[in-house]
Amino acid sequence: MTWPEARRAAQANRVVLIPVGAIEQHGPHLTVDLDNRIITWLCDETAKRRPDLVMSVPIIPYGFNTHNMGFPGTVSVEVEHLINYVADVARSFVRQGHKRIILINGHGSNSMPCALVARKIVNEHDDALAASINHWNLARDLAAKIRDTPVGGMAHACEFETSWYMHIAPDHVYPEKAVADMLAERSKQIWVDLMAGDGPVAFIDDWSRVSNGSGVEGDPATATAEKGRLYAEEEIKNLIAFCEEFQAMPVKPRRNYTARGTDPNPYYNA
Repeated sequence: MTWPEARRAAQANRVVLIPVGAIEQHGPHLTVDLDNRIITWLCDETAKRRPDLVMSVPIIPYGFNTHNMGFPGTVSVEVEHLINYVADVARSFVRQGHKRIILINGHGSNSMPCALVARKIVNEHDDALAASINHWNLARDLAAKIRDTPVGGMAHACEFETSWYMHIAPDHVYPEKAVADMLAERSKQIWVDLMAGDGPVAFIDDWSRVSNGSGVEGDPATATAEKGRLYAEEEIKNLIAFCEEFQAMPVKPRRNYTARGTDPNPYYNA
């Protein structure tokens, strides 16, 4: 875009998709750019199909990845730096006149930082809304129907991620090097599964202490390019549906019910 085109995009209230990814190991059979490539493809393809609704912007390529630093090829940004940086990027679009921002996250450990950024943007602005989506959440209903690995087996470089890559970047998949690595259960309350939700206890250990050496959590042998195509189409469909809702979502005025405020409330004398 030129700057006049960027101005018109904001005037049209197009929803801004900001991909937030990572560079990290994905086992011996996938390249380290997987998270970035998937969400860039997802955002760009969504914008191609609905240019009236969506604007896809350049990716933030590095994420919070300290737990993976024991594996070569991993790059990590401290969580405080990531939050501040992503928030600055989102604020820039708000300052340009955009009123709907969605962070499209492609890396598990970015989930909480991205959610905090979205909340910061909402708290700071009266007419702008921001949300955060882990891209895999857009395909959970489909995964329940087509997955072959049990719950706990779709976590990293697994059936899901390998299928995605077989669909969009088959030259970056080395199936002859794929290994199954279903990690031992450490607690009945702790598990990680992209497509079935995590356990009730939030706990991520250093990956070099958890993994059996492959970096994989799951069974990539169950992946297929057709599953990847189905996941991609499902995510695009659901992302477009949410963008339509988000664009139309009204923003009510803030009210101050405290002793310093003047807004009336029927419960003052309750």
